[in-house]
Amino acid sequence: MKLKLPDTVSSLQDLTSLQLEMREYARWFAHDAMKKRVNAKLTSESPILSPAAKDLLRNWSDRKALTQQDLDELIKTLDAYKRNASTMTITLAAPPTGDIKKTLVGWCRENIAPDVLVTFQFNSTILGGMVVRYGSRVFDWSFRRQILAARNNFPEVLRRV
Repeated sequence: MKLKLPDTVSSLQDLTSLQLEMREYARWFAHDAMKKRVNAKLTSESPILSPAAKDLLRNWSDRKALTQQDLDELIKTLDAYKRNASTMTITLAAPPTGDIKKTLVGWCRENIAPDVLVTFQFNSTILGGMVVRYGSRVFDWSFRRQILAARNNFPEVLRRV
């Protein structure tokens, strides 16, 4: 089955956190299944899952009953995803909001690669716009670069103001 991460899982760190959450859930699931087989009276509560983990489990199981085999396959798929995913860094002038992150990650996964992981940074010296690093390439769409590129025209612009 093809894995589609929620857009809220954008970076390598987010993916690692999701992997840990899935492993913990799989341990609980196996333990709980064993208790049910031996008719144990005491059962433990399911670990609290993040919205991204719930969304992933719901999509992975395709709305059917989840099995231990499904969970094992999901964990292997997450490991392979982490090994093979391409990564990029987007630097903005201010810390991005959750909605901006989600929008940019969704766009990158639709237009660049469906398995891309995006790390966000911020640097106020770029003034606005963004700087994107993908592999060894850097794309600078910052206002700072535009101002510096037109530094010879800057005094003329100031005279007209």
